[in-house]
Amino acid sequence: MSIARPTAAVVLFALSVALLMLVVLDLRDNDGAAVMIALFGIPMIAAAIVVQFYLSAAAGIRAERPMQALEEMQDAQRVSRSFLWWILLVLPVGVLAGAVFAILREPDYFLGDGPWMLIWLPIFVAVALLLGGVVWFFFVFPVALLVKAVRASLRGEGAPAMYVWPIVLLLIGALCIVGGLSTDFATVGKAATIPVILSILGIPGPYQVLWEPGLWIVRGIIAVLMVLFVATWLKDRPARRAEKR
Repeated sequence: MSIARPTAAVVLFALSVALLMLVVLDLRDNDGAAVMIALFGIPMIAAAIVVQFYLSAAAGIRAERPMQALEEMQDAQRVSRSFLWWILLVLPVGVLAGAVFAILREPDYFLGDGPWMLIWLPIFVAVALLLGGVVWFFFVFPVALLVKAVRASLRGEGAPAMYVWPIVLLLIGALCIVGGLSTDFATVGKAATIPVILSILGIPGPYQVLWEPGLWIVRGIIAVLMVLFVATWLKDRPARRAEKR
């Protein structure tokens, strides 16, 4: 089975949008938002969609849990690898070609700090492609599961449990994005654990609130996640007791 055609369609559409942004939009506006989206956001989203194509072809979207999906992707042998050159060669080369045109448009913007900044462009695109797997896991994959659950429900075959995992993954993804946009931490890595907890609890600490409503959205998402986990645990409790007996 080959997914080269849908992959080609996604890549060509992504390149069209990215090149249009780099050619038409003001590259300096909104602190270079057009450049960020064209060189980073669009390749990342395109890679995430292609990962879902691969899963659909390899496993027929039979997976209902994240780890099950990853296992089925690893075991798949019947999907042609001809699609890889679209996502690993055509997309990055096309985006970098658009970046060259953007540099010619605004040389001072890209080369103001020195020509060494050009080294980061291919690294930037490569990181975007790698992070496409993260976007797939937290957004594209759960959306596909929700579509599958809705179809099953319309056929009278669905169960409420089919909605749990996709909703949890979407909430975690939204939690990371909204939380990152709402606060600015002075530390990173493990050292940021305590400031993150303090910001969620509303306790003053080594962080800066950038968007107060975003913090309340984060707290609401955490509350929903806790309710889902507790409800799932209570539902499975009788089954666990029966297994022990």
